[in-house]
Amino acid sequence: MTVFDNLTRAAPLLWHDKATITGKRTIKHGAITDSETVTIVSDEPCKVILKTQKASTQSFFGTDEYDAELLIRTGIDIPAGARIAVTDVNGKVVQYKYASKGYTGYASHQELAMVRDEKA
Repeated sequence: MTVFDNLTRAAPLLWHDKATITGKRTIKHGAITDSETVTIVSDEPCKVILKTQKASTQSFFGTDEYDAELLIRTGIDIPAGARIAVTDVNGKVVQYKYASKGYTGYASHQELAMVRDEKA
């Protein structure tokens, strides 16, 4: 038991979003090795933090891309390039792409950088 065990258990209680993360994993079928899309976690408590978004960065064609960070518990191996669907507290689902590899330097959570992947 470490000093941070209570914090590790308490942090997800403050997160009201739910994440479903899919990514590529290497799967071995006999002598053949292939990459398949698998669900890494489903309905995992998380928190999305939006980075600054300027109206001037929005394009004429209505794409609504912005950078965000995902806070999620440690112990989940999330590969770079994973696709993340986050359901917020109001039930709205937002798709994210280009996720970075999780930064696990914190005792209570890990952080991932990601980009929203939807049309406005």
